[in-house]
Amino acid sequence: MGGRNQLYHSDSFRGFPWEVKKMGYIKEERPTTIGVEGTWNIGSYHYKGSRLIEEYVKGLKQKKLIGSFCPGCGKVIVPPRNLCGRCHRIMDRRKIVSNRGTITCFIVSPPIKKGKLKVLGMDPVETGLIKEGEVVIPVFVKFDGSDSNTDTILLNADPKAVHIGMRVKVLWVKEPQGALSDFEGVEPV
Repeated sequence: MGGRNQLYHSDSFRGFPWEVKKMGYIKEERPTTIGVEGTWNIGSYHYKGSRLIEEYVKGLKQKKLIGSFCPGCGKVIVPPRNLCGRCHRIMDRRKIVSNRGTITCFIVSPPIKKGKLKVLGMDPVETGLIKEGEVVIPVFVKFDGSDSNTDTILLNADPKAVHIGMRVKVLWVKEPQGALSDFEGVEPV
């Protein structure tokens, strides 16, 4: 048999009973991209969430962050999941983690302008989600007591002062309803 590097060689599939197709056949069958014009009211749909999301949302209603605890390696993952990505065990225990954490990654957007950005096919300025000229700072946060990063938005912060290692806390809505939107984002401590 071949050496160790054969696994990475471009011809390593030679001799197998199947043939690897290249992407060219898709371009031949469909020379143009299909587009569907229209207005899509995403808010009018109801999604059936998993039991884990239900537990997570119940925690958010009480202003608590709930994660899955792995009995094998001891990792805590927020938001909760069914299986541990490290040791592949079922994560059926829950743990409440702190609402304070540390920024591990961030990016500062340029000022958002009307008509220049689409999120899920909608202009966030037109929908009222963002004010024109506002700067958005998406961040990853590792909450104290958690072993995972959670993506969210940094609010009430000077973009020039943001840095990796910055301490933040969860910004909750005034009256939690038991929805994912109860967790508005994070702000500096």
